[in-house]
Parts: sequence; structure tokens; C-alpha cells
Amino acid sequence: MRRAVRFTTLAFVAVACGTAAARGTPVERCAAAKIKAAGRKTSCLLALDARVAGGGVADPAKMQQCRDRLGGAFAKAEGRGGCATGGDAPTVESQVDATVGAVYAALNVATPNACQRAKLAAAGKKAKCLLGLEAKGVSAGGADPSRLQGCRDRMTAAFTNAEQHGGCSTVGDAATIEASIDMLVDTVVGEEPTTVTCAMAGCPAAVPCDTTQGACWRPEADTRFQYQLQAATSGGGACAFPSTGGIHVGISAVPFTGGSAAEPVAYDIDFLVDPVCAAGGSNDVENTAAVAAIHAAGARAVCYVDAGTDEPFRPDHQAYVDFDTACGGCLFGKAVSGFPDEHWLDIDDDMGQRTFILGQVAARVDRCKSAGFDAVEFDNVDGYSNATGLPLSYESQLLFNTALANLAHARGLTVGLKNDLDQIPELLPYFDLAIDEQCQQFSECDTLTPFIDAAKPVFQVEYQGTTASFCPQANAAGRNAILKDVDLFDVPWTPCR
Repeated sequence: MRRAVRFTTLAFVAVACGTAAARGTPVERCAAAKIKAAGRKTSCLLALDARVAGGGVADPAKMQQCRDRLGGAFAKAEGRGGCATGGDAPTVESQVDATVGAVYAALNVATPNACQRAKLAAAGKKAKCLLGLEAKGVSAGGADPSRLQGCRDRMTAAFTNAEQHGGCSTVGDAATIEASIDMLVDTVVGEEPTTVTCAMAGCPAAVPCDTTQGACWRPEADTRFQYQLQAATSGGGACAFPSTGGIHVGISAVPFTGGSAAEPVAYDIDFLVDPVCAAGGSNDVENTAAVAAIHAAGARAVCYVDAGTDEPFRPDHQAYVDFDTACGGCLFGKAVSGFPDEHWLDIDDDMGQRTFILGQVAARVDRCKSAGFDAVEFDNVDGYSNATGLPLSYESQLLFNTALANLAHARGLTVGLKNDLDQIPELLPYFDLAIDEQCQQFSECDTLTPFIDAAKPVFQVEYQGTTASFCPQANAAGRNAILKDVDLFDVPWTPCR
């Protein structure tokens, strides 16, 4: 019923943009864009003020263009998603306007005056220079101090040069203007955090798994697993395992390490039977038979639940459509890369979107519980780092994901975090295991170490290469890795250990 999303999405990103590390995290990219935009607006306004100081006429339209460009840049950055927070354009606008106003008042005296014009222009150039370097330094551990000093030195030199030419209405004010611009830079940079914690976001407290509601399975760190989200079919397209809803329970294979054939200890499957195996082709039948067979084999069942996107084949799809219509199109974002009929969901709550989605997901998790599943994995919980067409922030994703974990624990279910590697440090206390696609292929596996250090299992799926290309590293690190096809049928299935 479901195919892995991350393969197509990240493969595209890798081709189009290079590695994620080369450009920084989504939060860093957003902060950099906003900081740079603030520098450009400051320079733009002070350049126009400089013309006035030199005897030119104020042009309100051009000044408004300077302001509009900042607002547009902020909106564009937030539209790409991944910002620490959103809606802060007015705050930064006012900070820039206040500084520009103060500098203009201090320097635009006795006009027309070429000296004062040069000083205003130099102040704007310094702001643009400093904020541009701060933007570049966001994903590089900070701006280069020597280059920052170069920005300051150039402004000081410009002031000195202007005064040496004579005719200045003010003199000896370089230090004062320097301090004003430096304060603006510090304020703007401070306004755009590059990390967000749950304390900053206001995440709910982590809810322990409720043993009165379920078994609260504690998986061993070396749990071997199978990932099958589509029903196995015969050559003619018929359901290959009708008694278990298309799930190949009892599959075995010789692991990369050799020896006897091994079987999964956990099966990650959809909670609904694939229509190809359901009576009448229904898309609304819980796969209790597969769960029972998995338990009979001495294994555990993990329930796949899509939380962050809308899939049109789901039985509750119309509820999502109705909500989106009622709120004037506030719910759906862009189609998921590779799946044109599936759309990202807005997990902000300004119009009740998050509350609605969590209610729908909770109903699905209730079905997982009634079907006898031991755990749940929530998919597509990293929308903030994808091209969703929605202003999803890092903060909103933390609030959404922690709420998901808590609703699973409240029902006595173990919960797994799917991908969302950047937020692992904050989400680790909420989740019992991690499920990751292609961390080896994209050189991201080290980010999963916190789970291993906490004795929480990591389920790693690779779709390309051979077991020899990733199993030695996975085994050495303690990750439970398998080689699969991106379609996620029952086979191929090759465990690393």
C-alpha cells in the first residue's frame, strides 16, 4: 500500500544540490537567508538616505522596494520550510528601520553635504558586509573574524577619508555609528537561531509508555527486522499470502555475516490489508491476521502509520479533503516527490491543522492497537526539511513529533522515529527506536548514534548498493540493517546480521 518516500526525495536533492552537509541544515539555510536579507535592506535604505544627504530627492517608492525585498526574502525562506520559527519579518523590519533611522538622524545634517553622504553610504555597506558574512558563517561554525574586521575597517577608513576631504557637518563619529551597526548585526543574528530545543519550542513533557494500556515492548538493541509495506503477489498479480493479508510471515535469509538462515524478530507492516489481498478490494480492513501470525512466530509487529502526508487511497482521505476545503486550502502542500497524488500536510496550528491531523492519526493508532500491534512508526515526520510548499518550521515539527510519540505511549505502544535525523537530540527521550532509510548512502549514519548509546535499536534500510557496501559499518556500529527494494515487497530481504 505504501512505498518509501525518502529514496526519491533525497536522490533528487543529492543531484540538484549536492550533499546536505555542504549547505547546512534546513534551519541554518533559513537563518542565513534571513540574515542576508536584513543586510541588504539596511544597505538599500542607507544608500537612498545617502542620496538625500547629498542633495537628492527622497524616493518613497524605492524605499518601499527595499522593505518589500526583505519581506519577500523572509516569505521565500519560510516557504522552503525548515526555519527555526516563522513570522518574524516584522520584528526584523522594525530593528532595521530603527537603526537606519538613528544613523540617518545622526549623519544627515547640513545637507547637501558630500561628506555626510559618504558616511551614510559607508554605514550601509558595513551592515551589508557584516550580515552577509554572518549569513555565510551560519553553517560554517561562525563568520571569519578577520573578514568581519575587514568590514569594520573599511567603514572607519571611509569616515576618515571623508573627514580628510573637509566640509563634514559631523566629525569623529565613526565609533558611534560603528556601535549602532554592530548592535543591529548582533540583534538580527540573535533573532535567527540555528538550533531549536524542545524547551524553546514548548514541547509537551515526554509521556512514559502506559503499561496499563499495553505491553510497552522494549526491543533489544540487536532486533532483526523486516520492512514490508506492499502485499506479496504471484506472477499473475494475485495475493501470494492471502491468509496473512499479503505479508510473508516467516521469511528467512542467510545474513551478510553468513551461517544459517535467519528470520526477522520484528515486522514493520501497514495496519491495513493491501486491497489486492482484501475481500472485494477493500482499502479498510485491519490486518489482524498478519499480526496474529507474526506473534505466533515469536516476533513483534510494528504498525506503519503515515502522519505527515495525505494519501488518497486511505479510507479517511475525505476527512482531510473536507478540512482543507473548510479552512480555505490551509492543509495541503505540494505533492510528495515521486508520488503526485500524495500531498504534504501543514502541521502548524494557526487554523487547527495540527489538532485535526493528530486526531486523525490517533484514530489510526487506535486501530493499530485493536489489531494487536506492539509498536507504531510514524512516516513523513520531517516535512520541515522537504520541499513541501508550506512554511513548516523546525519548531512546529518538534511539537508535532513529540505529540505523536506521546499519543502512542498513552496507548501502551512502543514508538519509532522515522528519519528526521536533525532533530534526534531533542526527540530521543520521546522515542523507543529509530527507523532510517539510506543513512549509509547519504553518509548520515553517525547522527543515529544517540539511539545506540541509549540502548535503543536502530532499524536501517538501504535501497542501493550491496550488503558489502554497508553491512560491515552497520554491524560495527550496532545498527540493524537490511537491503531492500524501494517498492518494499517481501523480497528481496537480506539482513546484515
